[in-house]
Amino acid sequence: MLPARSKRYASVDGDIPREHLTSGWQLLVIVLVVLTLFYLVYPRRALVQRLYAQEPLDELSLSYVQNLLRADTRNADAKLLLTRHHVQDMEPRGLENLVRDYTRSNDPRQRQLARELQIKAFEGQLRDAPSPAVRAALRARLQEALNDLPDTPLPATLAQGYASLAFRLDLPALGERLLLPLLRTLSADALEDLGHKAQARQEYRLASRFFLAAQTASTDRAQARRRFQLGLDALLAGGFHALALHTAEEQIGSLATDLATVRYMVRLALACGQPERAAYYARLLVYRDPWREKAAR
Repeated sequence: MLPARSKRYASVDGDIPREHLTSGWQLLVIVLVVLTLFYLVYPRRALVQRLYAQEPLDELSLSYVQNLLRADTRNADAKLLLTRHHVQDMEPRGLENLVRDYTRSNDPRQRQLARELQIKAFEGQLRDAPSPAVRAALRARLQEALNDLPDTPLPATLAQGYASLAFRLDLPALGERLLLPLLRTLSADALEDLGHKAQARQEYRLASRFFLAAQTASTDRAQARRRFQLGLDALLAGGFHALALHTAEEQIGSLATDLATVRYMVRLALACGQPERAAYYARLLVYRDPWREKAAR
């Protein structure tokens, strides 16, 4: 009843032959099946997509990304994810150099993250700029970086980030160009909401641009008046008094016949230290044509 192998004696019959559970090619097939199942259960692209959406990385995710980079030192996803994780500890100019090439990547995820990191690099350099010469060099690099971007519309968050930098670096034309696609597509309410958010971040020129765009998109006269005043008040809050009066006279449009707006213009001119312009608007109030005002209403 016992198998032949069990009847052998090592000291009499020699070495007992080993039985083979599987052959080499069968083992290879098993390994391939396991790897295939692992790939199907944990698809790499889906996992990397989750890592892009996860900020900050937890310890397990960070360890995975670090191992990914060790396995492939040219892995762009791993480099960018690690850069984002350590961005607060990086020198701004070094960060700018590190992500520059990835801002033109063919992968939209890499391109988006690289541009977000580029904005942070520019903001860090602007914050630490010790002299006008450094700011001028930074302006030139910002213009160069934006000119190098493909001619595709930027996502709203990136457009706002670059535009904010442009306004802070005294490049209003560039800021306007970046915002133009955004201003054309959003509703007046959405633009006003963006204005309030920008003002909360103390980005007064950007906030003013959103408020005044909301004024232009308004169909109700009272709403247009309110947004017009919000836009100019934002400039005053930022200390841009001369710009506020100049912008008001350019942007006033049909509100020039609005009594409440003309009164506001008197106060604005005085706040900007322009008594002559305040007197001009005060005369409009005194000598206004009541019939024309009635028609305008």
